[in-house]
Amino acid sequence: MGPDRARTGTSGTTWRRTTAAYALVVLAPAVAWLAFVSWADGKPSDHAHVAWFAGVAAACVVAGAVARPRTGHVVGLCTVAVVSTVLTLFAWWSAEDETGLFMVGIVMATPCVAVTAPALLLAGRLVTTGQRTDS
Repeated sequence: MGPDRARTGTSGTTWRRTTAAYALVVLAPAVAWLAFVSWADGKPSDHAHVAWFAGVAAACVVAGAVARPRTGHVVGLCTVAVVSTVLTLFAWWSAEDETGLFMVGIVMATPCVAVTAPALLLAGRLVTTGQRTDS
């Protein structure tokens, strides 16, 4: 077995899976915003907000299912998911509120995202437990 195959596993796709998982958690908040919120005239409805959160949550589950099952990747994915989500919320809510009260929402949302992201990523890992051949 060559060094590339030893590093990437038997199929040689684990680095692609890990990259795809990171791309999901980085891009999902912005893509969900574009899909569910950006087109709304004026203030988006509550349904758009729920759809945004559901889209980001679904991306975390998929990222957990796709990612290489190592603790370091889970910690990294959690960190990136939380930062990406909070930055997207900050950009979104700061554009809608000139008073600065959106920061209360950011302060309230950050712990929820920080607790939920790892749970969703681990749920995705559990979905694929036993199905990985190159972990």
